Amino acid sequence: MKEKFHIEQIVNKNYKSCLLRVDFNVPISDTNIILDNTRIHAVKKTIDLLINNKIKVILISHLGRPSGKKNPTFSLNKLVMEIENVLNYKVNFLELDDQQIKNKIDAINTNEIILLENIRFFRDEESYSDIFSKKLSSLADFYINEAFAVSHRNHSSITGVPLYLPSYMGYKMYDEYTSVLNSNPQFKNSTAIFGGAKIDDKILILQNFIKKVETILIGGGMIKSFINSKDDNYNTAKLILNNGITKIILPDDILIKSNNTIKTKLIEDFSSDDQIVDIGPKSINKYTKIINDSIYILWNGPMGIFEEKETSIGTMQIINSIQGNEAAYTVAGGGSTVQSINQFGNFSNFNHVSTGGGAFMEFIENGSLPGIDAIIENKLN
Repeated sequence: MKEKFHIEQIVNKNYKSCLLRVDFNVPISDTNIILDNTRIHAVKKTIDLLINNKIKVILISHLGRPSGKKNPTFSLNKLVMEIENVLNYKVNFLELDDQQIKNKIDAINTNEIILLENIRFFRDEESYSDIFSKKLSSLADFYINEAFAVSHRNHSSITGVPLYLPSYMGYKMYDEYTSVLNSNPQFKNSTAIFGGAKIDDKILILQNFIKKVETILIGGGMIKSFINSKDDNYNTAKLILNNGITKIILPDDILIKSNNTIKTKLIEDFSSDDQIVDIGPKSINKYTKIINDSIYILWNGPMGIFEEKETSIGTMQIINSIQGNEAAYTVAGGGSTVQSINQFGNFSNFNHVSTGGGAFMEFIENGSLPGIDAIIENKLN
């Protein structure tokens, strides 16, 4: 049974209009050509459901960083034609501060879309305002969040509106929410893989995943903090290593760079002066076996400097292993992780790849986000 905040719960509720927060912050060329419309495609399923149920759709989005001032460079008007082409609905562009906005919304058919001008043209969006949130909420009967990538922000259209309207997650938002929380929350044979240059960025994430998964595999430069007693984070890493619940697995061998030469070293031969640039062949085999035996896998962070051919093998083999385990539920996210999948793998071979960037990182660090909490804790549904 779907949770009370799942989008499909809106069916048979007699709602007439929806305030739909989307993320149409798409890359645009200097000549106003949209370079990637993935974020527009992503909300089609949600919009189709609403329109098929004769619910008026009012889109809220931001574009760029206009700093609370109107700026034609960041106007959403330039997206209207692309939105119409991708979603296959007529788009009506409205200014939020138009004195006749409610009358204009009322006059628009339910088989058309309403797009409000850039929400960040208003300072009260990013600074958060109850008054502004209430003004937004007065435009519709209920609210849907389909903007995971900005749901770590305490903005009026993210956390304010749900205080005043019944609130739900759109299809893509719900996918992000359930994929990270582990749609199959069985502890046994669940694995998280964390890499990256420094442990500083991953301490809270590692602590959050203790008890949540059976095994954590460590890669990247942050290996150093677990094995170098002179490292500033050694004591913290040692506590994580000896947590007594989740197994923390370190590499058996590593690739190190010395005098512009790459060589393989056993982990016990590591020197505090060594620069770790990848995991070694023994470690790849060990990690591959654990991945193959897992039924849930979450991956964030490369195993080494994957941008360079000599030090990309660990990351590439981790991707191959995850993609090869068709029985597991597989999740990946984070900027460099997504970049490496683009380079060596295929998004379609993962159950879920989050492109939420900072929101994904904050979600796996804290276990939730302000925008998610605002919907789950909503008392108006």
